[in-house]
Amino acid sequence: MPKIDRSDDSQNIGERLFTLGRDVLSQDVEARDRRGAVDENDWLPLWQAAADAGAFRMVLPPEYGGYGLPVLTAIRALHRLGEGCRDNGMLLGINGQLWAMQMSILEFGSEAQKQHWLPRLVDGRSICCHMVTEEGSGSSAMSIKTRAERTDDGYRLSGEKTWIGMGSSADLGQVFAVTNPDHGAWGLSAFLIDLNQPGVHKETKIEKAGHRTVPAGRITLDGVEISEAARLGPEGAGQSIFNRSIDWERRFIFASHVGAMKRQLDETIAFARGRAPGGVAISTHQSVSNRLADMQVRYETSRMLIERAASEMDEGPENRMTPSLVKLAVSEALLANAEAAMRIRGGAGYSIGETERMLRDMAGAVTLGGTSDIQRQIIAALQ
Repeated sequence: MPKIDRSDDSQNIGERLFTLGRDVLSQDVEARDRRGAVDENDWLPLWQAAADAGAFRMVLPPEYGGYGLPVLTAIRALHRLGEGCRDNGMLLGINGQLWAMQMSILEFGSEAQKQHWLPRLVDGRSICCHMVTEEGSGSSAMSIKTRAERTDDGYRLSGEKTWIGMGSSADLGQVFAVTNPDHGAWGLSAFLIDLNQPGVHKETKIEKAGHRTVPAGRITLDGVEISEAARLGPEGAGQSIFNRSIDWERRFIFASHVGAMKRQLDETIAFARGRAPGGVAISTHQSVSNRLADMQVRYETSRMLIERAASEMDEGPENRMTPSLVKLAVSEALLANAEAAMRIRGGAGYSIGETERMLRDMAGAVTLGGTSDIQRQIIAALQ
């Protein structure tokens, strides 16, 4: 595996991540996609390489092993990672831990939790997974059935979570469970639990159409005993923590995928200019040039939306509508551009390879973290 130069730490982080994506994370991606992350040796060394290159340090303060970068600087570096990396599953996993999990621990964790877990997450010693979704609950935290019952020493957790990204190899679970079913939104609490303890069962991996290079699966909690110190934030604050966590995720989960969209656009333009049946490049045909123009617009608007969302986090004020605006617009743009790239390539795009894999991967973007229809409902409610 090529060695990534980690000199200068936060300096030139974007170029270091571009090199990581191009030279390391893209290795053997087609074969790994076909295998479907059944063997963790397919992806765990790549995860560690990302950690070694500083991918998880970004915005965390130095006292927890981070670089303390502004969010906008981090987003631009992650964009460069996506430009270099052809493994969309790894991009999803990296950004998921960065935004949905590490930021929750930073904002809501006790000092002991932050000191214990954050350095382990940034250097790759531990992996965190987001344990929210259950069968029938979708993205609704209010539909959660997992229970956390009080004991003399803390809590006993019981329930089953599904669609847990990276869960098969995760050491830390950010779990949302009901502590008081009679209190509605105030009856939900969040916990940080060690997933290598009795009562935790990591079950069969889920077969996915896209993002197949990293695993998703189910985790069952069978009377898992935890101390009160494992609770994240106050009891009953689970809904607030979930809302904040999903805000971070919806703003930035596709920060690197937008970089991949830039690479896809550049390569599609080059294909259209080089494809010249009868001596005339197809890029000169209006139907093709219109598609290329639309791809450019979707890329530029996606990049600007995410960067505006980052500026809000750095400078304020935060717009409550922004997470859903970004999630809706960017996910739909990712899918539309992937389809356009396939249409422009014709049969070459339909063949097994980069173009069809991008389409499968980006199809998941419109469902992960809340479907496009959910985002429209949220936007309409805030208008």
